[in-house]
Amino acid sequence: MRVVAEPSDPTLAWSPPDPGTELPGSDPVPEARASVRELIARFAALFWTFSIVWFTFFALVPALVGWAPTVVTSGSMEPSVGAGTVVHIDDGVDLQTVGPGAIITYRDPAIAEMRVTHRVVQAITDDNGTVVGFRTKGDANTTIDSMAVPIEDVEGVARLVLPYAGMPKLWAENGNWLVLGSFVVITALAGVVALDTLYGFVTGSTMSRRRGRGSAIALVLALALGAPSSEAVLAAATDDSRNDFEMSSSWYLDSIDRDTPVAHWRLDDVGTPATTVFTDDFEAFAGYNTYGAGNFVSSNAQARSGTRSGLKTGNNDPNGGWKLLPSVVNGSFEFEVWVYRPSGFLGGSIDRLGLEDATFNGYTFNVDHNGNSMSIDRRTAGSPTRIGTRVGFNPPEDAWYRLELVKTGSFMTLSAYDGGGTLLVSTTATDSTNNSFDRLAIHGGWDYYVDDLEVRQIAGSETVAVDRIGTLDGSYIGNPTVGEPSLLTNVSSTSVAFDGAGDGVLLADSPVVNGTTRDARTAELWFSADTLTGRQVLYEEGGGTNGLNIYLDGNTLYGRAWSGSTGWSNDLQVTATATAATVTHVAVVLDATGARSLTMYVNGVAVGTSTKTDAAAWNAHSDDGAIGRVNGGTEFHDGNSSTAFPFAGRVDEVVLFNSALGAQRIANHYRAGA
Repeated sequence: MRVVAEPSDPTLAWSPPDPGTELPGSDPVPEARASVRELIARFAALFWTFSIVWFTFFALVPALVGWAPTVVTSGSMEPSVGAGTVVHIDDGVDLQTVGPGAIITYRDPAIAEMRVTHRVVQAITDDNGTVVGFRTKGDANTTIDSMAVPIEDVEGVARLVLPYAGMPKLWAENGNWLVLGSFVVITALAGVVALDTLYGFVTGSTMSRRRGRGSAIALVLALALGAPSSEAVLAAATDDSRNDFEMSSSWYLDSIDRDTPVAHWRLDDVGTPATTVFTDDFEAFAGYNTYGAGNFVSSNAQARSGTRSGLKTGNNDPNGGWKLLPSVVNGSFEFEVWVYRPSGFLGGSIDRLGLEDATFNGYTFNVDHNGNSMSIDRRTAGSPTRIGTRVGFNPPEDAWYRLELVKTGSFMTLSAYDGGGTLLVSTTATDSTNNSFDRLAIHGGWDYYVDDLEVRQIAGSETVAVDRIGTLDGSYIGNPTVGEPSLLTNVSSTSVAFDGAGDGVLLADSPVVNGTTRDARTAELWFSADTLTGRQVLYEEGGGTNGLNIYLDGNTLYGRAWSGSTGWSNDLQVTATATAATVTHVAVVLDATGARSLTMYVNGVAVGTSTKTDAAAWNAHSDDGAIGRVNGGTEFHDGNSSTAFPFAGRVDEVVLFNSALGAQRIANHYRAGA
C-alpha cells in the first residue's frame, strides 16, 4: 500500500483555478504553432511515403518479372501517356499476336540510338500472313508515322504506365536544376520527418502514430493509383477497340479481316462515265432500213418531244427496221427509249427494241401488252429467245413511258418508268453470247411509236463492283455515281450514290455466298438515305423461298431471314427507326444453329433479336442477290415481290461473313469506321 503524505504547508496545496483565470506562463501561440507543425509533419510523411512507393515499388519491382522501364520524353502520346511517364515494356511478348491498340517501344527507323514509344495502328504482314512490321502513331499526332517499324526494331510491348514517375530524369535531361534540386530537398526533408513515423511505432508517441496512419494511407493510395493508370491507357495487344485518336483505312480493314469475310464490296470503284454513241428525236428521220416484211417510218401522229416520232408498223416480230450506229458498241451498254402504245392496237401486242450486230444477233426488250409481262430476249439471226426472269407488268397504253435496257458484262436489267420518272418494274437476265453491236433494231408487233432514243457505251471499271476478297465481283447497273466521299471517317476510300430509279449492283449466284446451306451469316454495310419515302432495298440475297435482306420501308429499317424450303415455323425479323441523310452502320447476324436467331445492330449496338425454336436449317438459295435494289425477287415483311425497289442515297463497305459475329466484333467494326 502506497502512502502519500499531506503537505505540511497549507500554502503549497493546489486547487483548480477560477474560470477565466489566466495561468502564469500560459501562451496560446505556441500551441497553434505546434498544430501547424503537426500538419506539416503529416503532409511530409504522406509525401515521402507516396514517393518511396511510387519511385521504388512501381519503378523497380517490375524489373523482377523482366520488364524494363523507359521514360517518355515528348508529348506525342498525350493525353494518355504524357512526358515524364515511366513505361515498363515486356520484351517477352510474341509480336505475331500484337495488333492495333498496343503501345510498343522501338528503335527509331531514322535515328537508331533513339527510342520511340507509340501506339500500333496496323500490323504489316507478308504473303504468308506473318507479321513483319508495324505502322504506328502518337496519340497526340494527326497523322500516322511516316516510316514503318520493322519487327526486329521492336524492343517490347508496354505493360505498366506510371505518370510523372520519370519527371526527375526529364528535369535533369532538360537542365531544370532548380526544379530538380527543390524536389530532392523537399523529398529529403520529408524523409527525415517520415522517419519519425518509425520512431512512433516503436515508442508509442501519439503524434508519430498519427503520422504512421498517414503513411499507411499514402501506401494504399499509391498502390491504388498505380495499376488503374495502366489499365486505362493500354489496349490489349490482340484487341482492336478504338482509342481516342484518329483511325486509318488499315485500322478498319484489319478489324474486318480479323473476322474472315467471304466477300467485301468496298464500292470504291472509279470508272469512265457512259459515253453517248447515238441519239434520235426523230425530227429528222433518215437512215432506217426495212427488216423482213416489216416497216419503220416517220410519224407526226404522236410525239413526246418536238412534232414527230418513229412508228413501227406492218407485220409482227421479227419484221421491222434497223439503223447503223455511228460506232460499234462493245461489251456493256445502256439503251433508253420512250414508247407509246395506243389502246386497241392494230397488230401484235409486243414492243421490242434493242441492239444487234450485222447478222442480227443481240438483245432486245419484250413488253407484252396482251400477256401483261416484261422480259429480255436474246436475238439469234433476228429470232427471239426469252432469257432471265419474266415479270408481271401491265404496261401503260395511250401514254408515253420509258424503257431502259442496260448490259454490264454478262448482266442485263430491263426497267420501265412512267412519264414522271417513277420506276414501275424491272427484271434481269444473265447472258454472255453477244458482246458487239453495230445497229439499232426495231421489232415486235404493231402499231407503236418511239421517241427520244439514246444509246450509251459503258466503259471503264465502273461496270464492275470489285470484291476485294475475290469471291464474287458485282456488276453496276443503271447510272450510279462512283467516287463519292466515303461514309466512314478517315478511311481513304469512296462510296457509290444510287439515284433510286434502278441503279444498283447485281450479284450472281455463288456457292461461297448463297449457293450452300449455311449455319450462319453476317451482312453489314454503311448507308445514308436521301429520302425515307417508300420501300428501298439496301442488300438482298435469295428469293421468295429462302434468303436474307436489309431494306427500308418509310423510316423503318428491316433485317430479315427466311427459309421456306426447310419449313421454318416463322421468319426472323428485326426492325429499327432510320433517319434520312444520316450515316448509319447496320449489321444483320443470323445464327442458324441451336434455337436459330437473327440480331440486328445499328451503329454498333444491338437493337433487337428474333428467335425461333424449330431445328430447320437456313437452306441454300440459288437466286441472285443485289446491293441497292432487288435482283430477281425477295421476300418482305408483307409478302414476296420482284419489283426492284431501288435505293436513293449512298452505300459503302458491304461485307459478308459465313459466321455469326458477336456483339463486340460488330462494335469494333463500327468504331473502326466511325
